[in-house]
Amino acid sequence: MTKDRRNLGAERSGSRPQKAWLGLRPETLLALVAIAVLLVPLSALSQPADSTSQGGYLARLRTRFGLSQANLGEVDPTSETLRLATLGLKNVAVTLLWDRANHYKKVEDWTNLSAALEQMTKLQPNFYSVWDFQAHNLSYNISVEFDDYHDRYAWVMKGIEFLRQGIALNQREPRLLGRLGWFIGQKIGRADEKKQYRRLFKADDDFHERDRPGRTLPERDNWLVAREKYLAAQQLADAGSPLKTTPLIFHSEPMMTAINYARAIEEEGVFGETARDAWKLAGEEMRRYSIREIPTSWEVPIRLGLKEAELARADRLVAELEQLLPGAFQALSERKRAALSAEQKGALETPPIDRTESQQALAATAEQALAVSWSMVAAEAPGPVRDRAKELARQQLEAQETADIISRYREIVNFDYWRAACETEVTEPALRARESAWLAEREFENARLQNAKKAFEESFKAWREVLDTSSVVRNDQLTADDLAELVDRYRRVLDQLDEPFPKPFILQEVLDRTTPAP
Repeated sequence: MTKDRRNLGAERSGSRPQKAWLGLRPETLLALVAIAVLLVPLSALSQPADSTSQGGYLARLRTRFGLSQANLGEVDPTSETLRLATLGLKNVAVTLLWDRANHYKKVEDWTNLSAALEQMTKLQPNFYSVWDFQAHNLSYNISVEFDDYHDRYAWVMKGIEFLRQGIALNQREPRLLGRLGWFIGQKIGRADEKKQYRRLFKADDDFHERDRPGRTLPERDNWLVAREKYLAAQQLADAGSPLKTTPLIFHSEPMMTAINYARAIEEEGVFGETARDAWKLAGEEMRRYSIREIPTSWEVPIRLGLKEAELARADRLVAELEQLLPGAFQALSERKRAALSAEQKGALETPPIDRTESQQALAATAEQALAVSWSMVAAEAPGPVRDRAKELARQQLEAQETADIISRYREIVNFDYWRAACETEVTEPALRARESAWLAEREFENARLQNAKKAFEESFKAWREVLDTSSVVRNDQLTADDLAELVDRYRRVLDQLDEPFPKPFILQEVLDRTTPAP
């Protein structure tokens, strides 16, 4: 009764129930106020740029370092909307899409696969691996699932178009242009169906009109189009776009596509001035490549074509050192040899194959002790010429080491052979050798054996001239293997004509190198 009377008194006094927010703790209220206050500078920092303003600090930073989508490539409103719609779960969504794409590929659901790839690129438009991996998936893995080469070609082109879409959104990524060149060159030009693919590619008006309107029919060769893409990628890298791949290989591609173009048209029976011009183009690309500065893992940039110049410079410096310090190098070598122990001298005099284990160790130690460099000689030079000798020795060592580095990098891309090939293939004997070999093959296929025999022999005579001209081509094992196959087909012609194999044979050293020992 007393409690009721108190409540009634409270009602009469006009009191009201407290609002919910008034019951918050003081620290909660302070946190809300702090959040509200922080929203002001955050809003200023994150304000997006527009046509009238450069935006907040973050927007200006993105512009300064070229990180905004507008700097990277075309802006896709759908892509931006989808990424916002994921509410921070973009990576989860992308992971699920990768999984779905692999599933659709396994069950051969090409429609849903294409849809999954489209969604994936909307969420990750600037992730290189999405474009590279999935384009390879389309052109290489999915295309082979079809029986008709027209369908296979269509899926190869889907992969190429997929890359073109990625390039539009990543205009500062040289690797995507390089991959486009690779697909157009290698997939179309080296597939088992390359004859059909090259023909379909030349006739693909839709692709060429989208890619570069006005491209003439001769320019539609897949290798020439691939070279265009590699050159565009090179220009992008030279303009300052980061090159996240091996520069040595990347910059060799325009040369290699030009070489592949020349070889492709010769395989199709195109010779004369057209073939000569193709090899001239390859030679021009080789010269461009040879003078291009290539970074190395030694942090010393090199030019592949300067190996001979560096060796000549090293030789000139050695001659100058010999003139400055006559006989000093030989004298130091003799002193070092005289300082060897009798056991070390005996180990060195023993043929390597006959050395015992202890003699091998002694010989290795002795060879290290006998090592002489001009730097060592210069260190012992008389006072008046010592500084000059040290400087010459430093330059000689630099020239020799640069030549050694160039030599190692040349071996990676088989530079010496390709340069020799570009120099010899443009000559009249090489063109005649290739054309006669092609004609011999056609005559043999058509059972015109006497004509085939004559064409083979004309080819061998021309090859004799080529090999005598270039020691690099003559010593190349792949060239020897190719010629050995040509000789084997010549033997088949002679067998059918019941004629003996000529002895001595005009290319006997090729047979000696390629015939297994009994």
